[in-house]
Formats: sequence, C-alpha cells, structure tokens
Amino acid sequence: MQKVAFITGTGKGIGKAITEILLDENYLVFGFSRNNTIEHQNFNFTRINLVDLEQVLEITFPKLESKDVLLINNAAAIGEIVPIDLKSESAIIEEYNLNIITPTLLCKKFIQSYKEKHKLIINISSGAANKSIASWNTYCATKSALDRLTDVIAEENHKNLQIFSVYPGIVDTNMQTEIRNSDSNLFPLHQNFVDYYTQNSLISAKSTAIKLHQIIVKKNNLEEIILDLRNF
Repeated sequence: MQKVAFITGTGKGIGKAITEILLDENYLVFGFSRNNTIEHQNFNFTRINLVDLEQVLEITFPKLESKDVLLINNAAAIGEIVPIDLKSESAIIEEYNLNIITPTLLCKKFIQSYKEKHKLIINISSGAANKSIASWNTYCATKSALDRLTDVIAEENHKNLQIFSVYPGIVDTNMQTEIRNSDSNLFPLHQNFVDYYTQNSLISAKSTAIKLHQIIVKKNNLEEIILDLRNF
C-alpha cells in the first residue's frame, strides 16, 4: 500500500530535496509552501503562507487508505538577524508563528487525524536550539521550543507514533544566503558563516535529504529523539 507524506516548505532547500526522494520511492506527497517547482503525478501541492495562522488552521488531513503516514515540519525562517531591541514586533510574531506555532498546530492535527495509523513526525530543528547566538534571538528560542515540543509529544505516548527532532547541520540553502547578507555590525558571528561558504563547508540540500531519509528508513532502530544528521 502506498505510503503518504505531508511536508512543509517544499518549494526549495531540504523540503524540496526530501520530497523528490520520497516521490522516487512512490510516496504520495502533500506539499505546503508559498512556491512550487515540482511536477509529479504523486505530488499534491497547496500554496500557503505558513506564517498566516488562519491559513494554517484551514489545513485538513484527508482520509487515507495507507497505514503509514509521515509529517515533516520543515518550513522555518532565520528571521531578522538583529538584537531583540532592534527587531520589529511584526517580525517577532511572524517568526514565532512559522517556527513553532505552525508546527505545533500541524502535529496536533496530524496525530488527531490518524489515531489508528502508524505515524512518524520529523521536526526539523537546529543546533541553535542549544546555543545562545547573538541576533538569532527568535530562531534559537523557537528551535529550542521545537525540541521540547518533540520530547513532550513523545512522553505523551500517543498510539502508533514515533517522533524525532533533527539537526540538519549547516546546509547550503537560502537561509545561509540571508545570514551572509546580514549586517556584520549587528551579528558577531557573521564572518564565520562567510567562511563556511568560501571554504566550501556547507552541506548540500540533497545530501541532507539523503541522510534525513535514513531516519525514515531506520526509525525503528533509533534510540534518541533528538538527532544530529552529522552523525549519519
């Protein structure tokens, strides 16, 4: 029976790369993003702004014949890279909406919709969850919250559910471009991220997706809930 995946942020980067891998494996994939370049008979795309909670609340998970369902909360934003006192209030709200409130709502809807099915949730977190990085205030905070959310959902012992929070590493995505384009006077680690790029230290989205796929394949053999892809 065909497996089914729901993935946010399929327009580019890791989300697009893991979508393409799963489509090659004959998954039925539902993608949620502002933009789309994937054309495939098994891909169902919903154009949505995941910052807008009214749009998120309208998402419904369809009735399915499949016994195995997967949710990947991938969409996220680094946000304004400035100290908290310089960050706009609208940016703070939007960054919290996208990075933690939307994945929380989708976890709830997903678990509620598929109580009798074998469920896997992968929340894409970051090593920033465990670090206090100046000018990454909302990003660090929301990724830390995502890890805790993952832990708590696991503790709740929902029927037929496995859940992981995953650190992808420093991946060559638009987020890295935004970091390099930030104001070096406001972001103390700016040069570090320029160096990652110039020294070819960034990981490709495709390589990251291949490792992410290993979590899907090996989920029954994994003992930890918080996972670092650099260990795969």
